[in-house]
Order: sequence, then C-alpha cells, then structure tokens
Amino acid sequence: MRVRVTDAMTATFFGSTIHRVYATFALIEHAEYASRQAILPFLDPEDDAVGAAVTAQHSASAIVGDVVTITATIANVEGRTIVCQFTVANGSQLLATGTQTQRVVGKARLKQKIAEMYEGKNNGGTQ
Repeated sequence: MRVRVTDAMTATFFGSTIHRVYATFALIEHAEYASRQAILPFLDPEDDAVGAAVTAQHSASAIVGDVVTITATIANVEGRTIVCQFTVANGSQLLATGTQTQRVVGKARLKQKIAEMYEGKNNGGTQ
C-alpha cells in the first residue's frame, strides 16, 4: 500500500509535536493494516484475525508530503498464528522492516468475547 505522510502521522504526543517526520506509531499502524490485507484472502468466512505482536526496526525518516510504500508478505503460518514480514520504503530508501503476528479467531467467539468485556465494564467489573 502507498500512503502520503500527513501532519497527523508525525511524532506528536499529547498535542506537542516532537519531530515533524513520519512517526513510528503511524508506520506500525500502516504495517499492521498491510499485514491484515495480506492475510484476508486466505481466511475462512467464519474467521477473523487479531493482532498479537509487532517488531519493527525504524531506521530512517520521511517528511510530510512524502509517499511511503508499505509491503507485507506472509512469512510463516503455524496453526492459527500467521506472521507477516513488512518493509516500509520512501522511494528506494528503506525506512523500516519488521514482523506482524496475527492470530486467527472465530468471528462469533470474538464478537461474544468483546460483548462480555463491555458488559463487565458496564456492570462495574474490571474485565
């Protein structure tokens, strides 16, 4: 996928801009999305996937207006765990590499679990 870096994607914390460059948190969001898109065609209709882990080595910067390319490929499938490798590049410059792990779950069970979490919170619980 390709993304144009915006001010909303820069290193800003609690309203204070630290650096006006493509932030690691935005890069991770885009890598997770690209990884999800990579696996969706292979999921059964009753299944979904949830993020389980991310590793990233963010070694170079991009500025607002740059167009970055995020590429994710399935690297390993073990049972219901899928690991994607990703790269993020600004033209020919490599910005980051990493992995994103997802776990395949049943849609109905996931929906039920989320509903139970909200129900517990609304009933004063700490679930």
